[in-house]
Amino acid sequence: MISKDAIPSYIPKSKCKLVILGTMASVAARKVGEKEEAEDAFFYHHKTNHFWRILQMVFEPKKPSINMNVSQKKQFLEKHGIAISNTVSEVEITKKQAMDPSDSVLFEAKKKNKLRYKKLDAKTRKILLECPLFFTSSSTPQILDLLEGYLVFNKIRKNSKTDIGFLMTPTRCNPMERAIGWKIRMAQMGVLTPSVKVPEDFL
Repeated sequence: MISKDAIPSYIPKSKCKLVILGTMASVAARKVGEKEEAEDAFFYHHKTNHFWRILQMVFEPKKPSINMNVSQKKQFLEKHGIAISNTVSEVEITKKQAMDPSDSVLFEAKKKNKLRYKKLDAKTRKILLECPLFFTSSSTPQILDLLEGYLVFNKIRKNSKTDIGFLMTPTRCNPMERAIGWKIRMAQMGVLTPSVKVPEDFL
């Protein structure tokens, strides 16, 4: 069976300050209620993923984080000049693999040439060439191989090892801890974010 990521890249109309890349939305992540591939599905939708909470802590640390709907998420990205995109367009998998949310399914598919990357339009490609790039995962050989394939496919002359900031996964984590880590990694890549006051009970 073919699993497709139909969520289009989000490119802000305002000046883009950074790009956040992911692999592709899992079947579970694309569910909204009991529906799959719902029209209002968006990036990092699954309830175990703290992506949006972490992002709010990083860019708006003085405000309490809220559960945002899709419209609010897009407004947030627009406000802070954040582009977001997945790298994998579709992958050929078994029914059993369809229930596996891990990226190991993608790694195996790439080895067997059963994975297709997203083809970037000229505008999005230009943004990826010019803006700092981040990826929502730790740097592993498999992730680097997947990213390198994506960059080569879209003729983006960047080194997956040195030109991409790796943000630790936002899934099943302490959001405050991740937010601090993300802020440090973003600063290392030249993206400055507001200072955050760490709660006394955090340390």
